[in-house]
Amino acid sequence: MPAGIYKCEDGRFVEDPRECGDSGARLLLDPVRRVRLSKLMSFLLRHGPWEAGLRVDRGGWVRIDDLVDGIRERWRNREEYGWVTRVHVLAVALLDPKGRFEVRGGRIRARYGHSFPVELGYEPVRPPSVLYHGTSVERVPRIMAEGLKGMRRLYVHLTVDPRVACETGARHGEPVLLIVDGKILEELGVKVYRASDVIYLTEMVPRKAIRNIELCPRG
Repeated sequence: MPAGIYKCEDGRFVEDPRECGDSGARLLLDPVRRVRLSKLMSFLLRHGPWEAGLRVDRGGWVRIDDLVDGIRERWRNREEYGWVTRVHVLAVALLDPKGRFEVRGGRIRARYGHSFPVELGYEPVRPPSVLYHGTSVERVPRIMAEGLKGMRRLYVHLTVDPRVACETGARHGEPVLLIVDGKILEELGVKVYRASDVIYLTEMVPRKAIRNIELCPRG
């Protein structure tokens, strides 16, 4: 579980209150509330904005104030989220370790993971030489026969961090790590987009580009 989030007197959000120095810090979100709010924000911005009455533009953006109001007033479990404010949403978004969220002015969106059509506007980039994808043992035979596809998501998610991939794979069963050859993706003309410092997106990964499969370390 991630750390809690503190707010320094100078307005910065930090995970370690010592980073605030002499200015002092107050606990803004304990680890449990941080995770709960992050998961809800991810769901609403990636999959079900209409469930909180949100209006999403073609780029996936919503007004931060609308998101806060939707969580507090229109979300079906609103009694559990009556404490949420704009500051909480900003803190979760700005300190997300996977860069799930993007904030621009008074708007926010998910950087990746959508299951409804959006135009993210990313330009293709040269992929890193090695990328990783986490999945479960049960899904390997199909992947090795058909390659990696986005399925219910718009894109396949790849990462430069094998630990992130294994965490994702563990959500679906016994996790395994697919090692993807970025050079082969490039040679095959597969477009790759950078969504955050650790996450890359592509519409599919051909079987030929999957270099190896490894079991994720236990624990």
